[in-house]
Parts: sequence; C-alpha cells; structure tokens
Amino acid sequence: MIKVGVVDDHAIVRSGLRHFLLQHVDIRVAWEAASGRQAIELVRSVELDVLVMDLSMPGQSGIDALAMIRAKAPDVGILIFSSYPEEHYAMNLIRQGVSGYLNKACDLIEIVNAIRAISVGRRY
Repeated sequence: MIKVGVVDDHAIVRSGLRHFLLQHVDIRVAWEAASGRQAIELVRSVELDVLVMDLSMPGQSGIDALAMIRAKAPDVGILIFSSYPEEHYAMNLIRQGVSGYLNKACDLIEIVNAIRAISVGRRY
C-alpha cells in the first residue's frame, strides 16, 4: 500500500485527488493539508511514501516548506503538483530534492504513474 499525503490550499483539489486515488487499490491518502505549515506538522507524525504538494499556497508555500519537510522526512518522495509550467520550476526543484513535478493540466493517470514511480525511488 502506497501512503500518500496531499497538500493543496484548495479543498476541491484535495477532495478530487482523494476520490480519484480511492479507485486505485494500491494507493491510500493518509492525510490532507491546506498549507506548507500543516504539511510540516503532519509529516512528523504520520508515515508517508509520497507527498503530493502544490507550490503556491497562502502562509507557508510548498517551496518554503520543502527544506523543512526534507529535514523531517528525508525518505518521503515529494511530487510537486502545480499550475505553474514545468519549464519554470521542475529542474530547480528536482535539484532541491523533489522526486517529481506535474502540471495540474496533466492527464489523471499521470498522477498515479508518478506516485507509483516515486514510491519505489524513481524520479518522475
């Protein structure tokens, strides 16, 4: 079972991802957070395989939270799921330790493919 955390400030995005991922028997959403700060708190207490996180959130953004999440949970795979184009952020964020990057305009199956790849240590 792949345990996933979803971090996005839009409740509809979190809910949509959770419902979509429920269709896949090998993936379970362990928790959801609406900010980078909440993600940092939760990643300390709940074991995860993959964290799916937006970049742009009020308060502490995904970019701001990245280093602290890496420090608290160095083994968790991080998939950035953002509306920003990949060419603007992906390579820099991968250098900072994220495992993958998807634009929110991607096909739904790509999210599942990315989560599965990242859960076994690959980049996406």
